[in-house]
Parts: sequence; structure tokens; C-alpha cells
Amino acid sequence: GSMYDGLADGYGYGTSRGSYYTKTQTGNCNWGYPLYNGTLKRDVENRRYSSYSQMEGWGSKHYGKAVCSPARAGSDYCFVQNIKSSRSEPDLYCDPPRGTLRKSQVGGRAEHKTTLNRQSIYSSCSTQQGTTRTSKKMPARALSCPSSNKPDVVYAQPVMSCKQDVVYGQTQSSSKMCGDEIDAGTMTIQKAIQLLCSSDDKYQAMGAYFLQHTCFQDESAKQEVYRLGGIAKLVELLRSTNQNVQRAAAGALRNLVFKNPTNKIETRRQNGIRECVSLLRRTGNTEIQKQLTGLLWNLSSTDELKEELIQEALPVLTDCVIIPFSGWSDGGCNRTREIIDPEVFFNATGCLRNLSSADMGRQTMRNYPGLIDSVMTYAQNCVASSRPDDKSVENCICILHNLSYRLDAEVPNKYTQLNHMARSVYMDKTLTGCFNSRSGKMENDEYGVPLPEEDFKPKGPSWLYHSDAIRTYLSLMDQSKKDATLEACAGALQNLTASRGLMSNAMSQLIGLKEKGLPRIARLLQSNSSEVVRSGASLLSNMSRHPVLHKTMAHQVLPDVSRLLSFQSGNTSSYGEIMTSACYTLRNLIMSNPHLGKSYLTSNMLNNVVSLCRNGSCPKAAEAARLLLTDLWSNRELQNVLKQ
Repeated sequence: GSMYDGLADGYGYGTSRGSYYTKTQTGNCNWGYPLYNGTLKRDVENRRYSSYSQMEGWGSKHYGKAVCSPARAGSDYCFVQNIKSSRSEPDLYCDPPRGTLRKSQVGGRAEHKTTLNRQSIYSSCSTQQGTTRTSKKMPARALSCPSSNKPDVVYAQPVMSCKQDVVYGQTQSSSKMCGDEIDAGTMTIQKAIQLLCSSDDKYQAMGAYFLQHTCFQDESAKQEVYRLGGIAKLVELLRSTNQNVQRAAAGALRNLVFKNPTNKIETRRQNGIRECVSLLRRTGNTEIQKQLTGLLWNLSSTDELKEELIQEALPVLTDCVIIPFSGWSDGGCNRTREIIDPEVFFNATGCLRNLSSADMGRQTMRNYPGLIDSVMTYAQNCVASSRPDDKSVENCICILHNLSYRLDAEVPNKYTQLNHMARSVYMDKTLTGCFNSRSGKMENDEYGVPLPEEDFKPKGPSWLYHSDAIRTYLSLMDQSKKDATLEACAGALQNLTASRGLMSNAMSQLIGLKEKGLPRIARLLQSNSSEVVRSGASLLSNMSRHPVLHKTMAHQVLPDVSRLLSFQSGNTSSYGEIMTSACYTLRNLIMSNPHLGKSYLTSNMLNNVVSLCRNGSCPKAAEAARLLLTDLWSNRELQNVLKQ
């Protein structure tokens, strides 16, 4: 379960765009589209995390009971589930090098997919490899049979921008790299490193450009540069006063660390992160900024470097790139947007995407002044101007997805105090009788506590659960053609609906009733991307826990969910998770309205559910299917349909 190195790894002068792909060792890339979103831990199967929630331990000890006393759907009724959130990983791609040393690429772009699974929280693997991932889990669901031992809610892990290193940066042509005094044909890595030690800026630049070019063409050159101590000399050249030398040194380091963990660690050991950040803070040269932000993005894919990058790079990237370019202002920013190049902003958001998948990074980024405001503003501006697939939008939404991971538990908010009040009210009611028929159902019932009014002008973390943010996610679901963006939007909403408290109830109502988002979520189930389907199915399963939504959901999403169980094939890595979520959602909605639900119990669907019960390769889905059939059989009206 290691994150892919290079998702956001951009080389030298290559520009980055914003779609999933990874680069092969030879520098050639092929399109592939994996799946992921889930961000904090690496999965042993090298899967990307995508935003989705999973559930574990569904009533493992209850399915043997043939009949449970019917409880209204959404109550603790024969299902023991853990709610999980998801994290997202950024998928990035860069423009191929534009110089004379371009490598052959398919369609002029080096791209290729990585297969990773994501969880609802974003775990980013950009290599920028982003964060570590943990095994994914589904959204927590209600228990089928009343039980006082409810499992803890588990969130899906955040994801990093996990594409394999992007393309190498373009290099200078040999005619520019070498003057009359240097014969390009006889130049070697050892000679180039010797030139780095020259007192002449021109020779320093020549040596750095040669190393940048050589590392672009030959993977083995990276080890040679490391062996000869070239990284320390390149880091030292970042302190040069000559902009050509600065640019060449940054480009060479960017290529050297591309998909090379050893060189990344060595760059940190030589104080390369601090020197890079220091130069970025003081330079106004766009080409140098591109190289430096690309270098930081590549470094951010390694977990060992994240802590230092959060401390050193986060403030500079936010204050000098993200805020000025985003269009957001609190009245205290002097830099104008036009100063920042779009590629610099793209690289910076790719780096932050990876950092947001780490626990420390997530907490720090939520509290950093202006960061969430700027990222949200940029995404909203792109939606308003009909640019949903702007290459930086994906990174921005993945950042917001990761920052929403475990939000209710990690960030004090308006719902926190209400949860305590609701719990007190609940305890008072249950103390009146130990055998109260409503015991054990607090998470699914209306609490009798008024929901808080949202801020008129949200700021910082309050943006993450504001209705304007939800509208932005739903608008992108309508407009975007990029699977990564769709998955990130669903993942963010999944995280907001994954808790067991009032926030989940309020967010679910806001999404399904006020903003009328159910048809857009249902369309995700028809996607060709199994990761998008998984995110949508997990979100619906989270929302189906709330009885107030059952009637609306039954009419708007039940047809798509039942179709999923009837026709979904088992040839994807997400199959088990999709089926688990679908079974849970179907059970809640049908048990809520058996008369309406029985029309969806087709022989094809039931045969598939029965087959799923016997599927040894998907134990969680098999358990969910058994529980679904058990609950359906407990209803006399549905029993007749099942017998037929």
C-alpha cells in the first residue's frame, strides 16, 4: 500500500494540467483511469483512494435471525455498520516538455492511469504521492436489531494526489546549454557536477541544465547524480543571485526527485526544502516559480517530508500563490492576481492536495487564515464562469474533500453543542423506561433540537459545511466531465453525512431536500468509472440512515440503486463496496415503504442478491446481502413477493 510516487511529480519545465495519469519509468505515458480517493493510509494493494464511505461489521451476528420485529426504516434494524468517510487524491497531468528534448508521448501528452482506491476523505497521492491510506470502510449504517453496542463511526481515509510522477520538465536545447568552450558531445554527469562548482554563473547554469536534461532522459542518471553529491551542489545554487542559475538548479532538482524517494530524502537532508521555499518567497520570476512549485509538489508525495513541508511550504504557497491567484480577498492582500501564473497555482494546489491527506496537514490547513476561503472562492468562480474542468478545480475540490474528513469530530462547530444537548434529551427519555422501544436509535431520529442557522458570511472551516459549498459540489456534479472531480465532490458530501450526530442529519436534509441534489447523485451510479459509482453509492447509503429522507429518496434514487444490484458486474475492485452500500440503501428505503419498494424486487435483482450471499471474495457484500434478504423476509407483504 504505498502511494504512487509522482502523481503530481512534474519534471523540469513541463506544465501540469489536471487529469489522472501516471508516468512510466521510460517517460512515456499512457492513458489509464484508475480509481481513488481516500487519503490517510497506503493500501497494500496499491490502490488509490477515492471518496466513498464503506461499512464494516454489518450485523455479523444478526443475520441468523429470521425475523426481527419490524422497525421503521432507518432505525437500528438488523444492521451493524460503521460509517466511514473518504478522502480524495489529486490526479494531475502535465504538459509534455516543449523543448527539443521531448520524449515520445501518446497524443502529445504523457499520461497514464494508476489504479488506486480512494476513500472519502482525501488521501492524496500525487507525486506527488500524497498521504497514507488505510483500508477503506463504508459509511456507518443503522443497526438492524436494537443493540446498545454500536460500532464507532469510521471515516474513510484522505487521499493524496496520487498520480505517478507527471512528465519531466522540458530542458534547454544543447546549443543553449553549452557554449563554445564546452563540447556538448563530451559532457558527462561528472563534468556537469564539476561545472556546478565553477565561480562563473554561465558554467553553473550549463551544468544544471545538462543534469536536468540527462535525468529527463535516463532514470539511472538520478542515482549517478546522487552518488557524486550533485544534489547538495544544486541546492546550494538555489541561493545564487543569477536567475538563470536558479531556474536551472530548480529544474534539475525537480527532475532528480521525480519518482525517486532516495533523492527526495537527500534533498530534504541538504536543506533543499528550506532553500526552495526561501527562493519562492523572494522571486518574482514566473519560470522559476513554476520549477519551484513543481519541485515542492513532487516532494509532497513522500510521507516523511510532509511535516516539514507543512511547516515551511504551506505558509508561502498559501500567502504568495493561493490567496493572490484565487480572487479572494479580506482586504489585506496587496498582490494582484495577474502576477501569478496559472501553472504556478496548479502546482501549488497539487502540493496542498497531498499535504491535506496527512492528519497534521489537515488540521493545520483548516486553521490557516484564508486558505479554505481562497480554494472555495476559486472553485465557485470557475463554476460561475462555466469552467468546471479547469485544471486546478480538481485539486481544489480534492483539498476540500480531504479537509472535510472527520470534520464533525475534529473541528468544534455549531453542531457540537447541539449534539450534547440532543444526547441529554435522549438520555432523559431513555431513563424513563429501560425498555423504551425507541432506545438505541438516537442517531436516526429527529432530536427535537432546532438546527442552527448557518453563517451569512462563512469563514475558514465553516465553509466546509455551508450550503454554498454544497451547492458548489452539486453544480460541479452537473457540469464537470472529469471523473476525479465528480468523485471528489461526492466524497466531500459523503464526509459531511458520515457522522452519527446532528451534522449528518442536517447535511443530508440540505443535500436531498433543500438543494434537491438526489437526481444528480443518482446519475453518478450510471458512470463508467467504478470509483465514481462507489462514491455515489456510499453517499446515498449515508443519507438513507435518516427517516426524514426516505420518502423522497424512494422516489428519486430507488430505481437507480435497484438497477445497480441487478446489473452491476463484479469485475472491478470497487464491486464489493458498491454492492454493500447498495444493499444497505435498498434495505432502508424498501423497509420504509414496502408497498412502493416491492415493485423493484425483480427476479433478476433477487437472484443477484442471493448469488452475492454466496460470494466468498466479497465477504462484506455477502453479509450485507444476507441481512437485506433477512429484513425483507421479516415483512409479510414482501414475503409473498420473495416466494413468487
